[in-house]
Amino acid sequence: MTAKFIHKGQKKKKYVKQMFNDISSQYDKLNLLSSFGIDHYWRNKLINKIPLSKNSQLLDVATGTGDVAFGFYKKYKSKIVGIDIADKMVAIANQKAEKYQTNNLKFIVGDAESMIFNDSKFDALTISYGFRNLGFYDKALSEFYRVLKNNGKIAILEFSNPTSQWFRPLFKFYFKNIIPILGSIFNQKDAYMYLPESVDYFLDRREVCSKMKQAGFKNISYIDMTFGVSTIYIGEKCE
Repeated sequence: MTAKFIHKGQKKKKYVKQMFNDISSQYDKLNLLSSFGIDHYWRNKLINKIPLSKNSQLLDVATGTGDVAFGFYKKYKSKIVGIDIADKMVAIANQKAEKYQTNNLKFIVGDAESMIFNDSKFDALTISYGFRNLGFYDKALSEFYRVLKNNGKIAILEFSNPTSQWFRPLFKFYFKNIIPILGSIFNQKDAYMYLPESVDYFLDRREVCSKMKQAGFKNISYIDMTFGVSTIYIGEKCE
């Protein structure tokens, strides 16, 4: 299999930043259309796996237009910071945040692999469909560990190769043939060709758990959803 895109390193980060800036205005529509709305179900499962209190501080990495951050805020009213490398995505998240009229929601531009936050600042950290887009997984996980408080939780929501034998070929066909067509409707075909390829080149479940363990996380587990299309990885910082 020959890759059309770069799937690691600094060049990948540069491409991903530009791509998400380019698709920012259509991102929410394309997500809804391409997933038939099931992406909301996956994100809600993540939100329910990380219980917070009003005094909790959550960092949502690769926050995009903020859907996960808003979901957490609506459920828990916690203090939430969203960070993303694409400034246009962050601008949309901040626009959407205005209707909540709260100081507990903040979205900033930043690099997940080199964050501005102090050590041991957050009670929980989430990253949804952004982990596989990072240039250096180990470096990012080290940063995630650093900014979490002791006993803080991490949750990674990411695409996986389906576990169901009968569903796998259907998913592959849809992902590789139909989604790029949907993207081309919005003049974003390249971005939605990158999506299925990035899943093919992403780590398997065992490798994700192994990298989390190497970064220092404990009590690591994962949950597959919808025939294994999406997976939630959970870990804890225990010093």
